[in-house]
Amino acid sequence: MNFLLLLKLVTFGAASVAMAADDLYARYFADADGGKPCYARYYDAAHLKAHPKQTVRRIDVDFDKNFGEGTDPKNSPEKFEAGIAFMLKSSGEWYGDALYCKTVSGGFDCYLDADGGTIRLMPEGDALRLEVTRQIAVEGRKDFAGFGIPDGDDRVFILPRADRKLCWNGR
Repeated sequence: MNFLLLLKLVTFGAASVAMAADDLYARYFADADGGKPCYARYYDAAHLKAHPKQTVRRIDVDFDKNFGEGTDPKNSPEKFEAGIAFMLKSSGEWYGDALYCKTVSGGFDCYLDADGGTIRLMPEGDALRLEVTRQIAVEGRKDFAGFGIPDGDDRVFILPRADRKLCWNGR
């Protein structure tokens, strides 16, 4: 195989991966619900009673393509900002923080600022599967809260696309 042909194949492969990342980012964030999607899960009392080790009763991930307008660089598949919020069953307080994400291997790898933990978001139909990869810890108005301890019952959540009003937007 000559060098020029090999170079073309490598370039085509890299372009295909970039297009797939662009499409995934567009489908779940940039173009979803006018660029302002909300993915939320609220658990009822019956579910929480059946899962006594679960501490999260509400959780959401939101995105606004206009958030941070004028920042450099702007949101893209390689680097975008979303939000995460949750409420524990022991409190009525929302805890939220920014998520800094990038499109990787058919999903999105995200971290919270100030070493607040990491998650992976994986598409599941129109929903996102949130997997805690390193325990989440967020500061609230009065205290700190978190979830996702190893062997805990708060490591995976399926977040269906929801009405924007269900997403806490107190970042």
